Amino acid sequence: MEVSYNVRYLKSNFANKVLIDKEGEVVIYGKGFRLKGKGAQDKGELINFSDIKEFYFKDNKILFITFNKEKYSICDSGTIFDQILVDIYKARNEFLMDALFMKGGKLRAEYEGDYQKLSKFGKLISKGSAKFRLYERSLVIVPETSDAFSLHYDFVNYHEFDEMDYNLKVVMDDGTTLFFSKLGNDFEFFQEKMNELLGGMYEMLINDVLKKAFPEFHAATLLKLGYKMKGGKAVSLKDLQKMDKDLAVAVDKFIFEDEKFIENIKPLRELATEHEIFYGIAKDDAVKDSFIRWVMFAVPSKNIVAFSILPRWKEGWAKDQHQQYEMYFFKIIMEQGNPAEKTEDKVREVDEALVTLNFIKDPCYKDKRDLRHSPYQYAVRKLPFLRILRKSYVGKISTSDKNEWKTQLEELFKNAILQSA
Repeated sequence: MEVSYNVRYLKSNFANKVLIDKEGEVVIYGKGFRLKGKGAQDKGELINFSDIKEFYFKDNKILFITFNKEKYSICDSGTIFDQILVDIYKARNEFLMDALFMKGGKLRAEYEGDYQKLSKFGKLISKGSAKFRLYERSLVIVPETSDAFSLHYDFVNYHEFDEMDYNLKVVMDDGTTLFFSKLGNDFEFFQEKMNELLGGMYEMLINDVLKKAFPEFHAATLLKLGYKMKGGKAVSLKDLQKMDKDLAVAVDKFIFEDEKFIENIKPLRELATEHEIFYGIAKDDAVKDSFIRWVMFAVPSKNIVAFSILPRWKEGWAKDQHQQYEMYFFKIIMEQGNPAEKTEDKVREVDEALVTLNFIKDPCYKDKRDLRHSPYQYAVRKLPFLRILRKSYVGKISTSDKNEWKTQLEELFKNAILQSA
């Protein structure tokens, strides 16, 4: 994609001092656009979408601010303003879908209709017309003149099709509610495809992961586990015990197969209740027939949530006797309040970060400079749950020595304590 339009553009610093004011053109590319003045000698400025912190439009002006705090406005485009806006958002949304990991697997279908997005308090966040792209593991909403966003099926708490009013209601794990309507003659096709994709997700998890890991358990029991552990999400030990006590024991044994690791984490585990110990198992796309296993502990009394992704598991693999297990620690709350009241939110942040980023740990804690040339560069700046998680990072433990593990744990507890406490 490459189109150009005649415009005027201004560049100013954060003190609103105008640095550039030119008549020229905007040239829109796939990854950004170039602003240049008239004349062949003017090469202009190339603005990558990855450099833009804020982007919006008002009064026939397109305005944006870069991460370097430079302010730009594109104006005086006359009757072609609407077309410029559509073309820029079309390119920007394609970028956002890749940079923010919205696409879950292959594209399976696309429809058009209206949407409404409400906060958990019922406040309208956004609404309008959009294209609905259905991927294998996510639904991406692509409005014509606003930023695209996605719903990951693994975080859908509840969905219901209303065949009287021809709409779909979706409630997410965090309480966000969305309505999809005005699909016209495509409503039934949309309904069929959504149900197929949501059902296929459970089927894959149960057949490709849970039946192989726990073949001795009945399919009905594994179906309950699959519903809670969609995409490898964390499930509490207490929930597992409610499903089936024998299954809870089996999952615990499957996760904690290394006795040395069990011994090292004992001081941490002893501080967590059955409600605060979580397990996750997911299909490993990197190695055929292998699984991702991870564990998380929530310790509100220490203002800590910690997780560890264990070595890949595959039947018949020999255990590495020298394997080190890294555990990452995060504050539940940053300043003041009761950590116990916010533990659920912190657990969800970890869940969203790991499932969305396919259990890659680096974006959860590494310095932005280390991620500068990685696929996660933009995500660490713009994904809300990832930004909050990164800000709360306290440190990690990677030693295999039991005494050193305990010493480092005590130090991390000190670093996580609330200053007001």
